[in-house]
Amino acid sequence: IGQLAGGVAHDFNNLLTAISGHCDLMLLRHDQGDPDYGDLVQIHQNANRAAALVGQLLAFSRKQTLRPEVMDLRDTLSDLTHLLNRLVGEKVSLTLRHDPVLPAIRGDKRQLEQVMINLVVNARDAMPDGGKVSLEARATSVEAGRLDGILDPGEFVVISLADTGTGMEPEVASRVFEPFFTTKEVGKGTGLGLAMVYGIVKQSGGFLFAKSKLDKGTTFSIYLPEYTPSVEEEKEIEEEKAARTVERKPADLAGRG
Repeated sequence: IGQLAGGVAHDFNNLLTAISGHCDLMLLRHDQGDPDYGDLVQIHQNANRAAALVGQLLAFSRKQTLRPEVMDLRDTLSDLTHLLNRLVGEKVSLTLRHDPVLPAIRGDKRQLEQVMINLVVNARDAMPDGGKVSLEARATSVEAGRLDGILDPGEFVVISLADTGTGMEPEVASRVFEPFFTTKEVGKGTGLGLAMVYGIVKQSGGFLFAKSKLDKGTTFSIYLPEYTPSVEEEKEIEEEKAARTVERKPADLAGRG
């Protein structure tokens, strides 16, 4: 499915762009009182939904275009706080915590924000009668042989999201990252949300774990490697520091009368 998505998604996006573009032109020629206006709006909205679906497929297949940057997750969580609190609603309480000092990571900020939004929305949906969601970021060291040997030893930042929801049975939990697998009712989910999350995390060089107990809740843990500058990047950083030092150095006025 990943190869299929990566192979056809860009061509499909070109078709959707043409549909949306022509729809925009027709909307400009019709006002809201026109009997065709509502149909044109529906075409436009469904084209946008199709484009979003293609984006999810590209994320799952790990063939989307990422714009990685060095980032501090503390800033990202701070920026997301207001939005996430609105997403969970009044029945669910959201707690955000992070280490006072977190190592930098390298990733696409917009995509990683989408990961956290998707996980929070999933947690909310698993608690129809209300509950608690805890989002935490911390630094950790992974030693050889830990985490089933899936991760190479090293330094990581872990983003954990835990809920007190309905949890999942083992057979459901084992399939949770499969594309198009969903336990939601027809029309309430594509089954691509967690598959997209998994693809984004993997493409960012990390890994995603899920632990769940029926009627006890679910915890998703994202491991992202700590950012370590390359030799060339360290040289550039030192040159920038040296340049700033020269700019701030006071002028030598010795010998001037």
